[in-house]
This record gives sequence, structure tokens and C-alpha cells, in this order.
Amino acid sequence: METNPLFEQLQQPDIQAALVLLLQNLPVYEKNLEAMGNIASFGQAVLQDKQAVQKYEELVGSYNINLETIEALAGLLEKLPKLYKMMEQLENLFDFASAVLGDQKTIDYAAESIKSYAEPVVKKGKQGLSLIEEIQQQVQTETEPVKLFKMIKWLKDPNVQQSLKFIQATLTVLTRKID
Repeated sequence: METNPLFEQLQQPDIQAALVLLLQNLPVYEKNLEAMGNIASFGQAVLQDKQAVQKYEELVGSYNINLETIEALAGLLEKLPKLYKMMEQLENLFDFASAVLGDQKTIDYAAESIKSYAEPVVKKGKQGLSLIEEIQQQVQTETEPVKLFKMIKWLKDPNVQQSLKFIQATLTVLTRKID
């Protein structure tokens, strides 16, 4: 007697185990199919809703997506490895700065270094200010007018000569630069 091939398949233990598992999970499969049907129905309803479709078209139309935009995006994607490396370096620099700013000894050392460089500059600035104040006081106390003979006498002073040479050299250099 000839046996049915389907019957032979059902006699195999692994097929029987699969059928038992399928039957046990059938309620879960039914719920999943029902959920997929609901999603499909929702999608169809949305596509039939002209107001929703119009809003979607407006949203998509508001983006300026053309060939130039796509080319720019491709160029940006090509540069991403470099940008990533730069961001890592900035992150390392930020971490270093945070560590330095968090270390009081380093801050104190930096402040002392800056102070040692700034003190001479501040001292010279104060000297310059006091010199200007002294000159202003001298100008205010001088009541005698400047006379031609006094100016000729000044011309013999080596400091005045040096200043005049400086002015002359400055004018010569500026004239050459302008021409």
C-alpha cells in the first residue's frame, strides 16, 4: 500500500514539534496579524485624508532639497572624518583646559608667571604717566613765552638733535612707503 507523503511528513518528530510550537503561539501570531492589519488600515485612512496628505506635502515642499543640496550633503559626508578628528582635538583641548582650571597649583603658577611679566610693564607705564603729569605741571607753571633764540639754543642739545634725527628718518621712511 502506498503512503501519503503528507502523512510521512507528519510522522517526523521535528515536524510534530514545530506544529505543536505553532499551535501554542497561534494566539500571539493572531494578535500580531491584527496589529499589522490595524496599522495598514491606519495608513490607508491617512492616505485618504486629503488634509493630512496636504500638510505632509507642504512639509516636504518647505525643504529646499535639490541637486545642489544633495551635492553639498555628499561633500559634508566626505569631510566628516576630518570634522570628527577636529572635534576630538577640540574635546581633548577642552578636557586639558578643564583639568588645568581645576588644578589650583597650576592656576597659581600661571598667575605668578603673568604677574612677573606684567609687573615691569605696569611699572614702566606708571613711570610714563608720572613723566607726562610732571611735564603738564611744568607747562602750566611756565609763563615765559618761547623765543626764537631759545629754540636755537635747544637745537644744540644732543637730545633734541637725536629727536629731530628720529623725526627726519620717520618722514623719510614714510615717504618711501607711500611712493
